Amino acid sequence: MDSWTTAGSLLIAVVTALPGCTGNMRWTEDVALADGKTITVSREVKYEHGGDEWAFNRSGTKPKSETLAIPLTTIGVTHWTTTKISPRTWPEIPLVIEIEGNQPVVYTLLAISAGCEVYSKYVFRDGRWVDEPLPDNFPPRLTNLLFGNRKDLPSHLPRFGYSNHRRRLLAQRKGDL
Repeated sequence: MDSWTTAGSLLIAVVTALPGCTGNMRWTEDVALADGKTITVSREVKYEHGGDEWAFNRSGTKPKSETLAIPLTTIGVTHWTTTKISPRTWPEIPLVIEIEGNQPVVYTLLAISAGCEVYSKYVFRDGRWVDEPLPDNFPPRLTNLLFGNRKDLPSHLPRFGYSNHRRRLLAQRKGDL
């Protein structure tokens, strides 16, 4: 009976620990900038216990933070990391990277609730990231970063494979296809 109790306790401990497995996901992607240049950005998403976005069963995992390593010709690589967290404890999502006036800029989306989003603009200035207010008007931009992440994601996303997919989706929405 004692060995059955020990075996049962071990089984419960293992099964309880399995759904809580967390880890990091890393990949690189070629990012097309507005000026036609391409940079290769390294990305890392860190996960924590938490479950799916709208789940009340929080036994799974969800993103905790995301870091982008952005190569610059002037100072080398700079790292941007999420700073804002939604009320449901989800980090903001980077949508666009640009180089404006020799300064890297990251535009993000933070889902506050269903149908309510907040957009942010971060500019790398004087060795640190500054959260700047969005201008009242600015030209529309397609996201040049992968939106979301997947378990079967390749370790490198080429520029043309992903951006052609985005163009196709945009054309379908406009009725051009």
